[in-house]
Amino acid sequence: MNQMQTAPTGLSRRGALASVLAATVAAMPVMACAATKDDSAALALCAAFWRVHGRIRAMDTDPELPYGSPEQKRFEADLAKLCRQEVDILNQLANTPARTTAGQQGKAAILRAILPTAFADFDLGIECEEIRLVLSLLDDLAGGQAA
Repeated sequence: MNQMQTAPTGLSRRGALASVLAATVAAMPVMACAATKDDSAALALCAAFWRVHGRIRAMDTDPELPYGSPEQKRFEADLAKLCRQEVDILNQLANTPARTTAGQQGKAAILRAILPTAFADFDLGIECEEIRLVLSLLDDLAGGQAA
């Protein structure tokens, strides 16, 4: 009688089950992270940016008030407050990763909208190839959502 015998592997059923469970538990945070890509914080910051940015742009079109008047001082204080809010939102957004296409497009649309003005305000050359490449990439990432 020819009976086939397998060589002992040193692995019991209990050990095998424990190994499988340990591997599953170890992989759970990775799977959870991949399954729950959530850009709600980044998208909320993008929405907050557009609200503040829109208010700043609207104020930029307001007629000029008499220099030194109480109305002009109030206007300038309100504008300065909005500008500080915008910078604060941009700082928060820079520290908030965008893990989804929507989040990446939101960030790209903001950059695409503000970079040309920053280049003009700070006398930077928007026509150089490097900047044109950055703007082109931002257009691609924004998916046509840039203002």
